[in-house]
Amino acid sequence: MRILLLRTFYSLEKNYFPRFIDEPLALEYLAAYIRNDHQVKIFDSLLEGFNQYRQVPNEPERIYQGAKLERLDKIIKEFKPEVIGINWFFSSQNDGVEITANHLKKNFSAIPIIVGGPQPSGDPIQILKDYPAIDMVVFGEGEITLKELLAKKLQDLPSILGITYRQTNEIIKNEPRPLIKNLDEIPFPARDLLKFKNYGRQRVYTSIYKKLKRLGLNNSKEELNRQVTAKLSTLPIIDQVYYWLHNRKKTNRNQVPAADMVTSRGCPNNCSFCAVHNVWGRSWRMRSAENVLNEIEELAKKYGIKHINFQDDNFNVSKERTIKICKGLIESKYGITISVPPGLYLPSLDEEVLTWLKKAGVNLVRISVESGNQMVLDKIIRKRIDLSQVKKVTDICRKLDIRTEGAFIFGLPGETIETMKETAKFAKNAGFDRVKRFIYQPFPNTDLYRQCIEKGYITSDYDSKRIYVTGDKCYIKTENFSPQDVLEIARDTF
Repeated sequence: MRILLLRTFYSLEKNYFPRFIDEPLALEYLAAYIRNDHQVKIFDSLLEGFNQYRQVPNEPERIYQGAKLERLDKIIKEFKPEVIGINWFFSSQNDGVEITANHLKKNFSAIPIIVGGPQPSGDPIQILKDYPAIDMVVFGEGEITLKELLAKKLQDLPSILGITYRQTNEIIKNEPRPLIKNLDEIPFPARDLLKFKNYGRQRVYTSIYKKLKRLGLNNSKEELNRQVTAKLSTLPIIDQVYYWLHNRKKTNRNQVPAADMVTSRGCPNNCSFCAVHNVWGRSWRMRSAENVLNEIEELAKKYGIKHINFQDDNFNVSKERTIKICKGLIESKYGITISVPPGLYLPSLDEEVLTWLKKAGVNLVRISVESGNQMVLDKIIRKRIDLSQVKKVTDICRKLDIRTEGAFIFGLPGETIETMKETAKFAKNAGFDRVKRFIYQPFPNTDLYRQCIEKGYITSDYDSKRIYVTGDKCYIKTENFSPQDVLEIARDTF
């Protein structure tokens, strides 16, 4: 079959502009898994329109990021897909998914639309109720399910695990599909199906824009300066010039160009605010060190990558594997730097691991501590962190010349003004070089969100389509604190 895999444009508040674009690894993995048996095309609206921003109608503070639907129409008319699959991560994508799905159903009504990812996996039945243009949800891990769907040409649906679909006037949810046991069996992401160099170009675009902003050159005529920046970022060899200039300063600096990787799936934690379990279940599975190093070799030799972001929810759970990967990187002599943006797994961090991470090119260690109160961690968040270990790790990092960043959340339902103040005090005294504070955002289909609904904690101005991980608004009011309390504590502390 011919299938088009799609990431839609995003809608975001202007203060989030411009933002870096990560690889759509989910789509790249799906494409790699089915490409030997089917014709696959990936259309990443964010990549195709990395320098395209436009005003959201009737919402002056919001913009759309990504290619216009006319560009997608052209791709569909040329490729003539028999199926369209949409990857859907967070509720903040709702607008883009809904507008795109409605457009597709109106203009290409014969093509079935399938969605997958954390957002629809949380409640696939409700997704089909709320979005009539969507025909099916693949929930949980998607590779095997999608391959089976295409092999059966979207027929015999009752026999396929891991899908929710429409049947006459009913919505049917089949049994979930077991997780893939051996992740080494999954092919490397199909990066060759994308204009992969444009991920580097959008970083150049973002950097140019931010530099002009700091110089005060794009304040008065913002739209004009967006256009100027867009032209600059697409000039011939501009990306190569940018890489050369950037990489000259090598001390404690990540190199460019960069790529994203996922070397494990799942999480040993059981955090109540997180939706990762909707896709990966409640286990942690890892690729072997050899398999990971082989992909790094491909990225270095085929794509000229100089930096890798490990986007695992918990990259370093296995101490032995972490050290093997570090040793392999050092022996390869690619000169690659590495980082783990989601943060490292604290229970597996010690001086030996941190020493190898430093030798392998890690310049910054991030620890998502979340709270400075052990009771909040144990009872409310349910995260396996021993606060007494945090200062030990920051001290080791300082000795090894590794910068540290601590991440903390304020306004969790169940905590108090006093526990938030404890968090603020802990964050200041834990020895971090940099502290990132987050306001709790009630993401749908999480345990803590369901608790908020049951207890009536969510404020009237809450809109799931307007929440971001880094959102600076508080939508929770409990018997112990108000949104204003949360914002004052968080803002006055850092």
